Amino acid sequence: MIRNLVLAALALLVAPAAAQTVHTVTGANPPAQYKVCAGDTLVLKKQMGRELLRDGSREKGWLGWNDRNRSNAAGNWFETIGATRLRFVENVQGKGWVYAPIDAAPCKAPSAQSAAATPPAHTARVAPLFGANLSGAEASGSDAVRPSAEDWRGYIDKHGFGLIRYPFKDDRMTPARVAELKVNISYAGGKRVPVILDNHTYRWDAPPKAIAFWTGFARNFPDDGSVLLDLVNEPRGFDDAVLTNDWDQWLRDSNAIIAGLRANGIRHPILLEYPQWSATFRFDKKEGAKKACESAGCAIDRGGGLKDPLGLTFINAHRYFDRGSSGTSNECDAKTSGFAEFAEQLRRRGLKGYITESAFASHYGMKASCAAVGVEAIAALRANSDVLLGITWWGGGRIWPESYIFKIDPPKAARFTAPTSGYVERLTGRR
Repeated sequence: MIRNLVLAALALLVAPAAAQTVHTVTGANPPAQYKVCAGDTLVLKKQMGRELLRDGSREKGWLGWNDRNRSNAAGNWFETIGATRLRFVENVQGKGWVYAPIDAAPCKAPSAQSAAATPPAHTARVAPLFGANLSGAEASGSDAVRPSAEDWRGYIDKHGFGLIRYPFKDDRMTPARVAELKVNISYAGGKRVPVILDNHTYRWDAPPKAIAFWTGFARNFPDDGSVLLDLVNEPRGFDDAVLTNDWDQWLRDSNAIIAGLRANGIRHPILLEYPQWSATFRFDKKEGAKKACESAGCAIDRGGGLKDPLGLTFINAHRYFDRGSSGTSNECDAKTSGFAEFAEQLRRRGLKGYITESAFASHYGMKASCAAVGVEAIAALRANSDVLLGITWWGGGRIWPESYIFKIDPPKAARFTAPTSGYVERLTGRR
């Protein structure tokens, strides 16, 4: 179920007539040599270390490149035949770190017959990650209804969700809670299901405070792409007395937080929400040149862009389909999801993103007004999976009463035994 983002990256690397190979450098005993051509990629479980120099060459004295596979603490040494230098391409969620040869020559092109039968790899579409929010740790009052180990297993094994977003409140993350969460994240990782850690406070902290919290918290979890950091849910409270435009402050502070986390050695992917409820349709308001920014897209365009030395920061948006996208009614007012338009706004800026809140029905059924937009939303996610990497639907977890309009779970007494609903089959991309 884990999405393979390698194919999208290859579009920038492949020579038009050259064959293309993805070398997956994992396992207990991978090959010691990989013959590489221009356009090929290598996928490593962990990021290369100091053997990879800034110009892509290898530090003198190293036996070879090192895959640092977890099953072997010392890693496995390997050589690239046909290239002496490598460059980092991107991190593939749930897979690993992608590198491409810099100085490799094109290999022999496939025959005309085989080329016609097999379309170029970089044109292939793969499904986004279909996931769910597993609520409870962010509940008002206490976290007594936080997801149990059984809930995690139910959502991953029974329901078949391929991505979990875990909303929490930062002040509740005691050592005991962190230890519990580590166990559950380890379970998800063993099933190849990434986890988004969502600081669900709505509170925009000054960069030093945000950096301090996330640096300490993130170090508890793997940084191999299986754990993503949602810095704050639907942020508000921008109060800089000098920089009065919230959007400008958002971009400035976001880049400062990203830089601080990377400087502290935090390599996890970062999911970045924005003011005005992180609504997809508010990402780009197409402000005129003489008008102040009123959207994240405008701030990014005018402020020099998002700056992440690892290239692992993603836009994080929300979308409900009732009037005003408030998420307070199970009647749908929207005719389309708007996901395709949002994807194009990201694509135009060279960005990628996730939708981490959306819903259009519940375990108990769907309003007639939501049927068409629900089908269109899932189709749009698939059609734009080059930039929309995944979605986590809202309404999961024991916290929600039976009457909740977006409740994913079956009745509490039967949540582990009831058949999977048709709605969940839609949410997981199975229909």
